[in-house]
Amino acid sequence: MTDRFHQPPRYKPRGWGEELRRRLHNAGMSAWELADLLGVHEHDATMDALPNQPLHVVLELARRLDLHPADLTPYAEDIYRLPRYRNTQTPPETPSTDTDATAILNALAHAGRPLAGSFLAESLGWTYDRTADALEHAWTHPELGGPYALRRVAPHHFTLTPRTDVLTDQQMNWLHPAKHDDRFRGPHRPLERDVLSDLDATVLFHAHYDGCVSPQDRESPEWTAAIAGLIDAGLLVPVGDDSAVLADDVRYGLRALDTEVPPPTY
Repeated sequence: MTDRFHQPPRYKPRGWGEELRRRLHNAGMSAWELADLLGVHEHDATMDALPNQPLHVVLELARRLDLHPADLTPYAEDIYRLPRYRNTQTPPETPSTDTDATAILNALAHAGRPLAGSFLAESLGWTYDRTADALEHAWTHPELGGPYALRRVAPHHFTLTPRTDVLTDQQMNWLHPAKHDDRFRGPHRPLERDVLSDLDATVLFHAHYDGCVSPQDRESPEWTAAIAGLIDAGLLVPVGDDSAVLADDVRYGLRALDTEVPPPTY
């Protein structure tokens, strides 16, 4: 069975098939001659086959018949709206709010980690005021980030995270399958996505500050249950004699904190 996700979309030529034949006739060429000049089979020089051809074939065909490439393949419609060349090495003479905000968002995307405003200014070679204006503009125009949103984390640090209003609740739940994974159907209910109770946050804080946590830290069944639940949720990793430490991705997520916590000793 053909996988519909890997099948190229069928292009409706909008009458350009007839126009292509007309121009071919006016050029005094047969379809075979045109295909031979393009270096492809005659059947590959049709409107339905062009979207699957290399770009140089589409460009040469458009050049031969005095057509715009966007008339021959749907993919060229958006491509040819882009500027021919964008010299990112030469900064604009006058800052633009949208351009600066896009540059800020792009810098955060490339960094992949929270960055301070002062570090952004130094990295981009901007003044602090210009950087602050760009951050403010990106903050008040979330559409510039597309599926990502500018977030403030830690003191004066900024990062990009996926927006929460793009996917439906069902889609989000299926992207986080812990709720219906067989390994979580035990006595401890897994944490809901991105939701921590006060006790859960306290346990994680002690695991971060002390290096590890264990049920013996407090004689409380709630404390023991919270540790077990965090282990089930993948936020803590059991080590040694009933102790648990922060999972690597959780520790990585706390990398923007001002204080450095030494790694735990097992």
